[in-house]
Amino acid sequence: MNSSFPSMLALVSLGRYNGCMTYRYDGTNWIVRLNKGERLMDGLRQLIAQEKLASAWLQGLGGAAWAELGFYDLPNQTYHWQKIDEPLEITSLQGNIAFDGAGEPVFHVHGSFSRADMTAVGGHVKDLEVAGTCEILVRPWNGDKLTRKPDDQIGLSLLDL
Repeated sequence: MNSSFPSMLALVSLGRYNGCMTYRYDGTNWIVRLNKGERLMDGLRQLIAQEKLASAWLQGLGGAAWAELGFYDLPNQTYHWQKIDEPLEITSLQGNIAFDGAGEPVFHVHGSFSRADMTAVGGHVKDLEVAGTCEILVRPWNGDKLTRKPDDQIGLSLLDL
């Protein structure tokens, strides 16, 4: 598609951050660029609201000023959260967007990150602040809206398929 066509490029301001998320839709997928100072989850919420996304899968890479990551302790059915408060390379983000019973978006995003000394950290991404850029491919799910339903045995809300 012609990338200069006006309806194919949208600019969204997130206000309180230094940057301004930009994205482009090619008729199938969105390519999203978050800029320095923007928060990942705020950007995803803004995209959902702006584009009326029902559900999607995502993958991305870039840099983070910090990231809050979790590990799910299955026997105790609880997350252990840790804020990694240092610059990180985002080597991989993978996840999906579904909705809870109240219609609120639920982000299931995992990430792998590299520290300056090249050691890796990773886990469930609660949020992160972009350093430089974060580039994300968002692929909409073409079926019905994906929802999550609590599973008492696991202690999480799982995709309701």
